[in-house]
Amino acid sequence: MIRAKFFTITSILMIFLFLSCSSSGDETPPPSPPENLTPPEKTIGVLPENGEPCADYTVVENDNSKVLVAFKWNAAQNAENYNLVILEGSNEVFSSTFNILETEVQLNRGKTYSWFLTSINEDGETKGDTYSFTSPGTPLGNYAPYAAEITVTFNTQMLVSWAGNDEDGDVLTYDVTVKKNELVLMQETDYGDTSINPIDFEAGSSYDIEIISIDPHGSASISTSVVTAPD
Repeated sequence: MIRAKFFTITSILMIFLFLSCSSSGDETPPPSPPENLTPPEKTIGVLPENGEPCADYTVVENDNSKVLVAFKWNAAQNAENYNLVILEGSNEVFSSTFNILETEVQLNRGKTYSWFLTSINEDGETKGDTYSFTSPGTPLGNYAPYAAEITVTFNTQMLVSWAGNDEDGDVLTYDVTVKKNELVLMQETDYGDTSINPIDFEAGSSYDIEIISIDPHGSASISTSVVTAPD
């Protein structure tokens, strides 16, 4: 009886070990590392010209309050599509995606608009700089400011400056924000200058810059730029 018990226990242990060894071969292999992604480059807007009254437009028949404004942009490397967004102040008035490099958009006369493009492919999206223009016609009230034209240079530090403009010639103030990966590095409101103090930067890092141009009547336009520090 003692031998029979010993045989039975030994047999159970051998079966357990066999099953354990067999199951280990069925484990899911570790996932392979992701392939290198290639997001598109930033596209550059061509028309309407930045900070200028719009000269390339078509009259809308039977509606003197509207015009068809031509938009054109350069091809961006690795881009498959382009999303065009048009703002009046901070309000989005148009958004659509194209696989071509131009379109026409019907807009109100006598308004200041800002616009930007986002390049798109299956690996990601890259937002472009903001541009602005004024559509032809006499405005009701005053013109909103043009979106500021942002300039960024890298020396030992990152230098940010901009050029603001207003069709009415109003004196502008600016709300300025500089961020790195959603971390706010610098923020100013009702700022009267057109440059900020130099900022330390990290090579290869991406920085988001937003400048809101505001006139004395409270009209405003938003300008954004995303830059990558050199390695």
